[in-house]
Amino acid sequence: MLFSWNEDTIRWYRAAEEYAGFFKNVADAIRGRLKGCTTLSDMGCGLGLVDLELCKYIEKITCIDTNKNAIGQLNKNIHERKITNIATRVMDCFDADEKWDVIYASFFGGKNLVSLLPKCKMLIAVVNGEGNEELYPVKKVHHQKTTINEVEEMMKKKGIQYNLTKTAFEFGQPFISMEDARKFVMNLAPETSPEMLERFLFDRLIKINNEKCPLYMPRMKSIGIFEIKGGA
Repeated sequence: MLFSWNEDTIRWYRAAEEYAGFFKNVADAIRGRLKGCTTLSDMGCGLGLVDLELCKYIEKITCIDTNKNAIGQLNKNIHERKITNIATRVMDCFDADEKWDVIYASFFGGKNLVSLLPKCKMLIAVVNGEGNEELYPVKKVHHQKTTINEVEEMMKKKGIQYNLTKTAFEFGQPFISMEDARKFVMNLAPETSPEMLERFLFDRLIKINNEKCPLYMPRMKSIGIFEIKGGA
């Protein structure tokens, strides 16, 4: 299935970031690499959660995504926080014809990452590590997730040099209720049987001291941060 931004997925994603701060941690991990850079484009930005952090350290950010719901929520956050150096666009990232100092791609681009290199001086790509625990029980869910090994193999085949940093941050999911947790899992894996769903939630959910979201599904997410010289 393809991930879809809607009222529920936006709410879940924001709740996860508010509790665990995954994208804040990613921003902290890469901001030192932005020294001397003034422009950045987040390709496939989604809710732009990393950009809401990086805008403190770079002059101008352009967030691009095809999903109007995601960009709409990002625009709302930009307005509420009175941020003036983030611009948004609803379009296909690969159709963009500008050039930036940095292109940032987080869990986006896959085999097309190389096509972004002519548009930037440096590409920072965040991809999935190996063996990450999922937030759903069914192993046959068809989520296409590019991994560290796949990107390394692709770069080596093309003779492209890169720097790779491997790390891991907490990126679990808070829930307002047990029914909210059921809805979340079924959204990701609708083929999950009722019995499997209840067993999965029993095994994975914990109670936390949070009035708004008292239930939490912990997950440590391993990632690879690729730094690749661009051609701009």
